[in-house]
Amino acid sequence: MKMRSAGFASLSIIQVIIIVVVMTFSVRASNNVLQTTIPLLSRYYFHYDEFDVGLLIALMSLSGMIAMIVNGIMRGDLRRYSFIIGNVVYAVSFFLFSFSGSLSIVAYAIVSGFSYGLIFPNIMTAAGISEDRRIRERMLAIYSLTLAISLIGGPALESLILRYFSLEKVFLLFLPMVILSTALSPFLKFPEENITRKRPTMWDKPGFRMAIYTFIVYSFPTSLIISFGGIFAVDQFHASYSLVTILSALFFTSSFMTRIIFSSLNVGKLWPYIVALMVISLTGLFIIFMSSNIAIYTIGLVILGIPHGLGLPVATYAIGRSFPASDRNVANSYFTSTMMSTNIIIPLFGGAALEYIGLRLLMLYLIPVVVVLLYLTIRLVKSIPNSSS
Repeated sequence: MKMRSAGFASLSIIQVIIIVVVMTFSVRASNNVLQTTIPLLSRYYFHYDEFDVGLLIALMSLSGMIAMIVNGIMRGDLRRYSFIIGNVVYAVSFFLFSFSGSLSIVAYAIVSGFSYGLIFPNIMTAAGISEDRRIRERMLAIYSLTLAISLIGGPALESLILRYFSLEKVFLLFLPMVILSTALSPFLKFPEENITRKRPTMWDKPGFRMAIYTFIVYSFPTSLIISFGGIFAVDQFHASYSLVTILSALFFTSSFMTRIIFSSLNVGKLWPYIVALMVISLTGLFIIFMSSNIAIYTIGLVILGIPHGLGLPVATYAIGRSFPASDRNVANSYFTSTMMSTNIIIPLFGGAALEYIGLRLLMLYLIPVVVVLLYLTIRLVKSIPNSSS
């Protein structure tokens, strides 16, 4: 009887893994299309300037952040229904993007951002649903690898599409992938929650703070690259739209290879990985600053892919070690809403700054931010005796 129960448990875990993998790939690959294609479409089809491009991306991220906060305060049963509805709305918005104009693209961006905010934290939580730390961290490693694969596969597929179709048709051709995710959404497993318990505090957990510091370091340059790297490559190096998406795929290939290596390790303390990704980030930022041709720029992108590959799994491990299963959805919602807030601030700030100083200097100015966060991380680790975080 015990063996039978163990067999059912294994089958359940396999089902969760399959659903999480397919949904993660579909949602993240399609969302990357939004983040990379909307700036190009608005800039070169609707003649937005760089500040307007940044504002558009910021509005999409703001709506996503609001949705993630709403997701974090909803009861588990309502969260499940909103997750399913969010998938349906996300699919509809993808269809509409193919027929957008200079004004309607703003509305579609806001709607898609909000629906994405109802989807992503719940997939992340489902990946870490197991109470067994070994199983949970293996599932999170698989989840992180799937994210990395989706961020290679999405741009690679988009690059192929752009050789034969225009920018606005990309959304339509990615629609089947989004529909597949929508079809699977009712089957995603949600954790059981005690709705009478007090909401967990976040910032007093060292693991949560380490996750935030880690995220900021890899996300700031990543957000700039995704929002403006394509425009930079087109304007400075005369790259084609197809080449721009291949460069994005190279960045995420570096991230993927890093996650492959990380997932094969028996991870103990997290802080050595955090310090390493911050030091590597400093190197990548400096190389982007020094880039005078497409080759050097590509090298900088590949190096910055390494901290991107380490950042999310390290952050999810830190959150998983800091909160019980019943609190992880709330923690993940707050964490992912912080992710979205960065995607509001950086495009707005970047769009304004790029008008005056350009991408190279902007990358240089991020170096002091990374140094400060490295210092805060080292201080935080010292305040946690014998920490495995």
